[in-house]
Amino acid sequence: MHTLASRIVDGIGVFEAVQIPDLRHTRVEQFIEPTMSTLIHYGKNSSVVVANYAKKNLTWAKPTTVHVEGEFYYWYTGPLTNYYHTLLDGVGCLTHYFRLLKTRPNLRFILNRTPRPKGGVTQHPPFVTELLELLDIPYEFTRDDAVYERVYIGVPLGINAKGRHRPPLAQYDLLRECIRVAKMRAPAAPSLSEGKVYISRRAHANPLRDRKATLGEDNTTKRGLTNEDSVVEILTQLGYDEIFGENYTLAEKIVIFNSMRKYISTAGAGVANMLWTMPNECSVGGIHTPGFPFPSDGHTKHICTGPEVNCTINTYTGKVLFVDPVAGAKNYNSPWYINNLAAFREWAERI
Repeated sequence: MHTLASRIVDGIGVFEAVQIPDLRHTRVEQFIEPTMSTLIHYGKNSSVVVANYAKKNLTWAKPTTVHVEGEFYYWYTGPLTNYYHTLLDGVGCLTHYFRLLKTRPNLRFILNRTPRPKGGVTQHPPFVTELLELLDIPYEFTRDDAVYERVYIGVPLGINAKGRHRPPLAQYDLLRECIRVAKMRAPAAPSLSEGKVYISRRAHANPLRDRKATLGEDNTTKRGLTNEDSVVEILTQLGYDEIFGENYTLAEKIVIFNSMRKYISTAGAGVANMLWTMPNECSVGGIHTPGFPFPSDGHTKHICTGPEVNCTINTYTGKVLFVDPVAGAKNYNSPWYINNLAAFREWAERI
């Protein structure tokens, strides 16, 4: 069993005569070549993940019946169930695709059909395919009964075996291209009264029939803010519009945040929307959750705190507490609350 890192040269790995099993069989992506097998997991602790999976019986691979000629670019699917990680890691992978496309115009783009079935995510959330459509990338899903003649894969730009680091300029350039295209394709995105929004996590106020189909990985209710109704009431009085990111297409969300003057969010996927404010100035209020800090200027490796993102971040310094301290000590995805709402209001007035 080989690691993806061992096959990477200048950010790209090349595989020959490869079968790509559907992720419905395993949590980790895998490429099977005639003489070797490689687990497709990249970043910190990859060697540990590979060692654990190498012990498992992987004879479930489906017999191949089709040989598909040509060159293919496989989009590393692991990050794509999470909105934040799609922008953090998935976009970095796309930079390699465009680099290859300059010399390989017939390169076909593929991604695993089933993103994370063992986590309940059986189809790609809308922001994944909407991102590809924004960038005019035609795509197809992998067939696990096929052998692909040649497959390229590019790795994320903001992580390696040592951990996270701020991605290079190429990733910000691609995000800016998303902004440019979104402004053309979603000019009628909802306008907001004062250019001030609160990104809400109130699942009870915005019920969805199938949350995982819309959001992918969903920690909204597990990490619920139990006095969020009061938070929304305070912020509404201060002129903020409560919005639910899941109610907008990716293009609409980009346009909304590119015109934003102020926004407040708790730590989580809402953080990623700072990227869509480029290059404009925006004042961001960040609410930490217990055990999960909101990125600030002290987070020197964070994609949202780089010089490309012209946001002034004011993090809430008041106390936040788990409803159940014992459960919270085991997992930060636990219900929590803001301890002093009067202090919270004073902070919000200064954003």
